[in-house]
Amino acid sequence: MFFEFSKKIKSKKIKIIFSNNQIDGIKNEKLEASMQQTHSKNVQLVNNKNLFCKDTDGMLTMNKDICLKIKTADCLPIFFYNESPFIIGVVHAGWKGLKRGIIKETYKVIKNNIKDISTIQVLIGPSISQKNYEVQDEFFDYFESKFIAKKNNKLFLDLKGIATSQLKNLGIKNVSDTKECTYENEYYHSYRRDKTSKRLIGWIYYE
Repeated sequence: MFFEFSKKIKSKKIKIIFSNNQIDGIKNEKLEASMQQTHSKNVQLVNNKNLFCKDTDGMLTMNKDICLKIKTADCLPIFFYNESPFIIGVVHAGWKGLKRGIIKETYKVIKNNIKDISTIQVLIGPSISQKNYEVQDEFFDYFESKFIAKKNNKLFLDLKGIATSQLKNLGIKNVSDTKECTYENEYYHSYRRDKTSKRLIGWIYYE
Protein backbone atom coordinates (compact mmCIF):
# COMPACT_ATOMS: atom_id res chain seq x y z
CA MET A 1 0.00 0.00 0.00
CA PHE A 2 1.21 3.47 -0.91
CA PHE A 3 0.74 6.75 0.97
CA GLU A 4 1.44 10.07 -0.73
CA PHE A 5 2.15 13.39 0.96
CA SER A 6 3.37 15.40 -2.04
CA LYS A 7 0.67 18.03 -1.61
CA LYS A 8 2.17 18.98 1.76
CA ILE A 9 5.04 20.55 -0.20
CA LYS A 10 4.33 23.65 -2.27
CA SER A 11 5.58 22.25 -5.56
CA LYS A 12 3.88 20.28 -8.31
CA LYS A 13 7.21 18.68 -9.20
CA ILE A 14 8.20 17.13 -5.87
CA LYS A 15 6.88 13.71 -4.89
CA ILE A 16 6.94 12.30 -1.34
CA ILE A 17 5.64 8.74 -1.20
CA PHE A 18 5.66 5.92 1.36
CA SER A 19 5.04 2.20 1.07
CA ASN A 20 4.36 -0.34 3.79
CA ASN A 21 5.54 -3.10 1.46
CA GLN A 22 9.22 -4.00 1.29
CA ILE A 23 9.81 -2.95 -2.30
CA ASP A 24 13.14 -1.93 -3.79
CA GLY A 25 12.29 1.18 -5.80
CA ILE A 26 9.59 3.66 -6.74
CA LYS A 27 10.76 5.24 -10.00
CA ASN A 28 12.65 3.00 -12.42
CA GLU A 29 13.95 5.93 -14.44
CA LYS A 30 15.54 7.51 -11.36
CA LEU A 31 18.82 6.69 -9.68
CA GLU A 32 17.99 5.64 -6.12
CA ALA A 33 20.17 6.70 -3.19
CA SER A 34 19.87 4.90 0.13
CA MET A 35 21.52 4.82 3.56
CA GLN A 36 22.81 2.37 6.12
CA GLN A 37 20.91 4.06 8.95
CA THR A 38 22.66 3.86 12.33
CA HIS A 39 21.08 6.69 14.41
CA SER A 40 24.18 8.76 13.65
CA LYS A 41 24.52 12.47 12.93
CA ASN A 42 26.23 11.81 9.59
CA VAL A 43 24.86 13.58 6.51
CA GLN A 44 26.00 13.15 2.90
CA LEU A 45 25.53 15.19 -0.26
CA VAL A 46 24.98 12.47 -2.85
CA ASN A 47 25.46 12.28 -6.60
CA ASN A 48 25.46 9.48 -9.15
CA LYS A 49 28.80 8.21 -7.81
CA ASN A 50 27.81 7.67 -4.17
CA LEU A 51 24.29 6.24 -4.19
CA PHE A 52 24.77 4.13 -1.06
CA CYS A 53 25.92 5.84 2.12
CA LYS A 54 27.33 3.77 4.97
CA ASP A 55 26.75 4.85 8.58
CA THR A 56 24.57 7.73 7.43
CA ASP A 57 21.21 9.13 8.53
CA GLY A 58 20.83 12.12 6.24
CA MET A 59 21.12 12.57 2.48
CA LEU A 60 20.81 15.61 0.25
CA THR A 61 21.17 15.93 -3.49
CA MET A 62 21.15 18.68 -6.10
CA ASN A 63 20.67 16.16 -8.89
CA LYS A 64 17.10 15.96 -10.21
CA ASP A 65 17.73 12.45 -11.54
CA ILE A 66 18.25 11.02 -8.04
CA CYS A 67 15.51 9.66 -5.79
CA LEU A 68 16.29 9.58 -2.04
CA LYS A 69 15.09 6.64 0.07
CA ILE A 70 14.53 6.28 3.82
CA LYS A 71 13.28 3.51 6.13
CA THR A 72 11.43 4.21 9.39
CA ALA A 73 9.16 2.57 11.96
CA ASP A 74 8.45 5.36 14.51
CA CYS A 75 11.49 7.63 14.01
CA LEU A 76 11.04 10.88 12.10
CA PRO A 77 11.45 10.88 8.32
CA ILE A 78 12.24 14.55 7.63
CA PHE A 79 12.09 15.76 4.02
CA PHE A 80 13.74 18.92 2.66
CA TYR A 81 13.10 20.82 -0.56
CA ASN A 82 14.36 24.03 -2.10
CA GLU A 83 13.33 25.16 -5.57
CA SER A 84 16.26 27.36 -6.57
CA PRO A 85 18.97 26.35 -6.27
CA PHE A 86 17.42 22.91 -6.39
CA ILE A 87 18.01 20.58 -3.48
CA ILE A 88 16.07 17.74 -1.89
CA GLY A 89 16.93 15.84 1.25
CA VAL A 90 15.78 13.25 3.73
CA VAL A 91 16.83 12.68 7.34
CA HIS A 92 16.21 9.75 9.68
CA ALA A 93 15.89 11.19 13.19
CA GLY A 94 15.08 9.31 16.36
CA TRP A 95 15.95 10.55 19.82
CA LYS A 96 19.59 9.54 19.40
CA GLY A 97 19.97 11.45 16.14
CA LEU A 98 18.25 14.53 17.56
CA LYS A 99 20.46 14.39 20.64
CA ARG A 100 23.62 13.96 18.56
CA GLY A 101 22.80 16.86 16.24
CA ILE A 102 21.58 15.35 12.95
CA ILE A 103 19.46 18.47 12.29
CA LYS A 104 22.42 20.82 12.68
CA GLU A 105 24.63 18.65 10.49
CA THR A 106 21.95 18.69 7.78
CA TYR A 107 21.76 22.46 8.07
CA LYS A 108 25.54 22.73 7.57
CA VAL A 109 25.40 20.77 4.32
CA ILE A 110 22.46 22.85 3.08
CA LYS A 111 24.15 26.11 4.07
CA ASN A 112 27.29 25.14 2.16
CA ASN A 113 25.21 24.92 -1.03
CA ILE A 114 22.38 27.42 -0.53
CA LYS A 115 22.91 30.99 0.61
CA ASP A 116 19.28 31.84 1.39
CA ILE A 117 17.66 29.18 3.56
CA SER A 118 14.41 31.11 3.99
CA THR A 119 12.89 29.34 0.96
CA ILE A 120 13.53 25.80 2.20
CA GLN A 121 10.46 23.68 2.85
CA VAL A 122 10.49 20.84 5.39
CA LEU A 123 7.98 18.05 5.92
CA ILE A 124 7.97 15.65 8.86
CA GLY A 125 6.47 12.36 7.71
CA PRO A 126 4.58 9.62 9.58
CA SER A 127 6.22 8.98 12.96
CA ILE A 128 5.33 8.25 16.53
CA SER A 129 3.30 10.87 18.42
CA GLN A 130 4.25 12.14 21.86
CA LYS A 131 1.41 10.43 23.68
CA ASN A 132 2.66 7.04 22.47
CA TYR A 133 6.39 7.56 23.00
CA GLU A 134 7.17 6.73 26.60
CA VAL A 135 10.70 7.46 27.86
CA GLN A 136 12.66 7.36 31.11
CA ASP A 137 13.91 10.05 33.52
CA GLU A 138 17.30 10.24 31.80
CA PHE A 139 15.71 12.05 28.88
CA PHE A 140 15.56 15.20 30.99
CA ASP A 141 19.36 15.22 30.61
CA TYR A 142 19.06 15.12 26.81
CA PHE A 143 16.21 17.51 25.99
CA GLU A 144 14.43 20.53 27.41
CA SER A 145 11.64 19.68 29.82
CA LYS A 146 9.07 21.41 27.61
CA PHE A 147 9.35 18.47 25.21
CA ILE A 148 8.59 15.90 27.91
CA ALA A 149 5.04 15.43 29.17
CA LYS A 150 4.16 13.64 32.39
CA LYS A 151 0.96 11.63 32.69
CA ASN A 152 0.07 8.94 35.23
CA ASN A 153 3.67 8.93 36.49
CA LYS A 154 4.94 8.20 32.98
CA LEU A 155 7.03 10.42 30.71
CA PHE A 156 6.38 11.00 27.01
CA LEU A 157 8.77 12.62 24.52
CA ASP A 158 7.79 14.94 21.67
CA LEU A 159 10.18 14.00 18.85
CA LYS A 160 8.38 16.16 16.30
CA GLY A 161 8.44 19.16 18.61
CA ILE A 162 12.18 18.79 19.20
CA ALA A 163 12.94 18.53 15.48
CA THR A 164 10.73 21.49 14.62
CA SER A 165 12.33 23.60 17.35
CA GLN A 166 15.85 22.72 16.22
CA LEU A 167 15.02 23.56 12.60
CA LYS A 168 13.45 26.91 13.46
CA ASN A 169 16.34 27.84 15.75
CA LEU A 170 18.62 27.38 12.73
CA GLY A 171 16.45 29.68 10.59
CA ILE A 172 14.44 27.03 8.74
CA LYS A 173 10.95 28.28 9.49
CA ASN A 174 8.75 26.57 6.87
CA VAL A 175 8.15 23.25 8.66
CA SER A 176 5.04 21.13 8.11
CA ASP A 177 3.89 17.88 9.66
CA THR A 178 1.78 15.10 8.14
CA LYS A 179 0.21 14.65 11.61
CA GLU A 180 0.29 10.89 11.06
CA CYS A 181 1.21 8.61 13.98
CA THR A 182 2.87 5.31 13.14
CA TYR A 183 1.84 3.79 16.48
CA GLU A 184 -1.87 4.54 16.02
CA ASN A 185 -2.23 3.78 12.29
CA GLU A 186 -2.25 0.02 11.75
CA TYR A 187 -1.17 0.46 8.13
CA TYR A 188 2.14 1.95 9.27
CA HIS A 189 4.93 -0.18 10.71
CA SER A 190 5.69 0.67 14.34
CA TYR A 191 8.50 -0.80 16.38
CA ARG A 192 7.02 0.47 19.63
CA ARG A 193 3.67 -1.16 18.88
CA ASP A 194 4.73 -4.48 17.33
CA LYS A 195 8.51 -4.85 17.85
CA THR A 196 8.56 -5.43 14.10
CA SER A 197 11.57 -5.62 11.82
CA LYS A 198 9.46 -4.22 8.97
CA ARG A 199 9.87 -0.60 7.96
CA LEU A 200 7.93 2.07 6.15
CA ILE A 201 9.87 3.00 3.04
CA GLY A 202 9.77 6.63 1.97
CA TRP A 203 11.03 8.43 -1.12
CA ILE A 204 11.44 12.02 -2.24
CA TYR A 205 12.15 12.85 -5.87
CA TYR A 206 11.66 15.43 -8.61
CA GLU A 207 9.12 14.43 -11.25
